[in-house]
Amino acid sequence: MFCSKCGNVVPDGSANCPNCGNPMSAPNTIPVAQSSIPQQAPMAAPVAAPVAAPVAPAQAPVAQQAPVAPAQAPFAQQAPVAPVAAPVAKAPSNIDLDFGGFFKDFFANPIDAILNRAKPSGWLLGLIFAGGFVLLEFILALINNSHKIAQYAFCSFFTEIGIIAALMGIVTLFTKLFGLKPLSFLSSVALVGMARMPMIAMRLLAFINTKIYVAMNINFFSISSIFTSIATIFMILVIYQYALKNKENKSEVTCLYFTLATMAAFYFADSFCSWMFYKLFI
Repeated sequence: MFCSKCGNVVPDGSANCPNCGNPMSAPNTIPVAQSSIPQQAPMAAPVAAPVAAPVAPAQAPVAQQAPVAPAQAPFAQQAPVAPVAAPVAKAPSNIDLDFGGFFKDFFANPIDAILNRAKPSGWLLGLIFAGGFVLLEFILALINNSHKIAQYAFCSFFTEIGIIAALMGIVTLFTKLFGLKPLSFLSSVALVGMARMPMIAMRLLAFINTKIYVAMNINFFSISSIFTSIATIFMILVIYQYALKNKENKSEVTCLYFTLATMAAFYFADSFCSWMFYKLFI
C-alpha cells in the first residue's frame, strides 16, 4: 500500500509510514480513477406508472337517445270516420204563426187563405184573431161615455168569448151531423178565428163612424151597420166554402143546409150569451 501523504510504499500491516510517519489506518490502495465513469445510482426497479383512467374526450359521447320524431309526425291511426248523414228533413211545425204569409195570401184570395190554414197547426193563429176582436170590444166599451162603463165592458167581453167559443163548437159538431169531413176542434178554432178577423176592422170602422155621426149630430141612416154586415157575410161565405171543399159525397144542398144551421145556432148562442151576461153584470 502507499502512504497517502508522501506516496512511499508502506508494507502491509504497518501502523505508520516509515518515511514520514503518517499513520496508516487502513491499507491504502490506489484509488481507481472512476471520475471518468460517472457513478450512477443503482437502478431502481422500474416502477410501473399508474395507469391513468382514460381521459374523457372534450365532448362526452352523446348518450343514446330515442330516435327523434320527424318534423311532421305520421298521422295516428284513427277510427274510420262515419259517413256524413244526409240532412234530415225538418219536421213541420205543430203551430203556424206566419202572419206575413197569411196577410199576403189574404189580400190575394181571402177565403182560400183561411181554408188552407183551417187545420190543427193554425189554431193559435185563429185564437189570436178571435182574442183580438174580443179585446177590441172590451176597449170600445170602456171608452164609451155611457154610465156603468165597467159593467158594460165586462158584459161585452164575456159575451164575445161565449159567442166565439159556441161557434167553434157548433162548426165541429155540425160537420159530423151533416156528413161532411170531420173537423177537429183545433181546426175549428183556426177556421172560426180567422173568419172573424175582418170583423176587427169592420167593428173599428163602425165605432169611428158612430162617433162622427154623434159629433156632427147626423140623424139619417148610419153606415156602421153596413160594416158589421160585411164582416158577417164574409164569415158565412167562409163556412159555406169550407163545406163545399169538404163535402166528400154530399151535395151542395147539404153544404147550404150546414151553413144555414150553423148560422142559426150561432145567432141563438149570441142571444143567449148576451142575455146571460147582461143579467150577471148589469
